[in-house]
Amino acid sequence: MNSARLLCKLIHLLCYSQYGWSFFAGKKTGSRQTYRSARVRECELLLDRLRELVDRPIRIMVACGIQNRVIMQNRLRERLPKGLTLVAGPGCSACVVPAGYIDVFVRIAVLPDVITASCKDVLSVPGSRESLASVAARGAHIVEITTPNDCLALAKANPGKIVVYPAVGFEASAPSVAETILEAAEQGIDNFCVIPSIRLLPPTIDQILRDPCLNIHGLLCSDHLSSISDTEAYTRLARKYSIACCVTGFELFDILRGLLSMVIQIRRGEASYDDQTAEYFSSEESERIRQMVSEVFFVADTLWRGLGIISGSGFIIRDELALYDATKRFHIRFSEEDLLRSCACDKIISGKALPPDCPSFGMACTPEDPIGPCMITNEGICWSYFHFSNVGETEAL
Repeated sequence: MNSARLLCKLIHLLCYSQYGWSFFAGKKTGSRQTYRSARVRECELLLDRLRELVDRPIRIMVACGIQNRVIMQNRLRERLPKGLTLVAGPGCSACVVPAGYIDVFVRIAVLPDVITASCKDVLSVPGSRESLASVAARGAHIVEITTPNDCLALAKANPGKIVVYPAVGFEASAPSVAETILEAAEQGIDNFCVIPSIRLLPPTIDQILRDPCLNIHGLLCSDHLSSISDTEAYTRLARKYSIACCVTGFELFDILRGLLSMVIQIRRGEASYDDQTAEYFSSEESERIRQMVSEVFFVADTLWRGLGIISGSGFIIRDELALYDATKRFHIRFSEEDLLRSCACDKIISGKALPPDCPSFGMACTPEDPIGPCMITNEGICWSYFHFSNVGETEAL
């Protein structure tokens, strides 16, 4: 289990690190310095190769929110050949949590014997009326944490309270949540529970790609998700929709290398899965992690914000561990409250539009006063567009 825990921590770091490099702008962003000049040159060479090879319209869906942010920070769309268009996918976990789920988070958070321990990105996501941040301002006991395991120390320090963790994330978040639940059970910590809101990307991408009007030729995904997902799921997507698929890292170099891989596949008429990060995760360790996750969770149909109920796209806590499922503990069910009418997140996260196409973008909806979740977190495509592009730019369908 030690090696499995090490991989859990690595995946968690990949999920929550701030990949804030700006290769071409020549400036510091976040806590990172501009990459060394040799790496910049490698990126320029990859761009030159893409310009040579793109000889037809090609649309690539970028499924990962972090990769989308790196693309926007580096204004990559402006540097790519004109025929190569990048659209966003549903790769921001906070952005796809339905309002009805947030309502449950809020209902539990305001209970007098509850401490809600939440990651920062979830706090401001709007429900149908309120968010965790708004009820915290009114006195609800809400603590910001960085990892699920932080909840256990909080539970031990507050034996008279129930510590509740809204588990929002994609499949890469599942190992750390599963490990925390198993550790709580092992230590006999009974004043801790989880609101399960972990979703799987492949079934949702599958549903999105069914729309022939999208005309997607390639799918770019990130390595921290593929390390947990069944890689065969991406191979099946590539074959089912006759598209190129590439899994790569978060750096600009990785993204450009992934785009080049897919352009080469498309030119050859291939529909295949290229995992450029396989050396980072051994199949044995990945399988061990999956077994731990399956010990705690099973897969079920799940509601996504703006996309409806998607078959086999979410994790539910098993009945044997019902003590750690907050919805069962507090006898609360999720409602189907979803998008606000003035929010176009559903179209944006399914590749049908880009943020400037939304009439609220940059006007009624800003990071300081967001309407939809895509404007709240730095993995949201609207947030990235607001900070790193000119309002009004659009490459929408």
